[in-house]
Amino acid sequence: DPSVKTNKTEKDFLQLPHLQKQLLLAAIDSVDHASKTGGYVVYSTCSVTVEENEQVVQYALSRRPNVKLVETGLTFGVEGFRKFRGKTFDDKMNWTRRYYPHKYNVDGFFVAKFKKIGPSPVAKAEVNGAAIPADVGVSVENKAPVAGEGSDNADDFGGFDEEEDEMIIERARRQQLRRKGINPKAVSESTKAGGHPSSGMHTIRTASTTRVR
Repeated sequence: DPSVKTNKTEKDFLQLPHLQKQLLLAAIDSVDHASKTGGYVVYSTCSVTVEENEQVVQYALSRRPNVKLVETGLTFGVEGFRKFRGKTFDDKMNWTRRYYPHKYNVDGFFVAKFKKIGPSPVAKAEVNGAAIPADVGVSVENKAPVAGEGSDNADDFGGFDEEEDEMIIERARRQQLRRKGINPKAVSESTKAGGHPSSGMHTIRTASTTRVR
């Protein structure tokens, strides 16, 4: 649909990264790290914004220590950013690939490849309906982004505001429950009482794609 290139608003650019983070984590958790095909996840978007690409990849690395970036095997493309506006990303972010319309005569897009090296941590608690992963026998260095010296932690939009992520994820969860005819307040009370309501995760198609192998 060619209109996708022109009908996006600033609100869309604010919300898309939050959705993409959820999709990528869900894809990682769905993969068997002991799979005969290698337990790989390819994250690809038809976008060149850092907010939808490197920052989403960095978020996944920080939330899932049981995955690591690997080389894509692509023979062309521009390396992903390891630094951007005072923020420092994972050292292997240069293994991701960026494709620009003016350079390759294609629509702009981004590709990152993950390898799952262990089972996903088992959720041990929930806060506002969002699972908190527990580290299960996986010891990996802290991959959280580090702000550069003298830089401001806030970007023009997007960024690493995890509190904002939780708010948007919780709002989406409540809307999804309402569409199913379920009272979100009743689910919250059930959770507080020790219940384990369904996460309500569904496959969602967006401008970006996450392929699982």
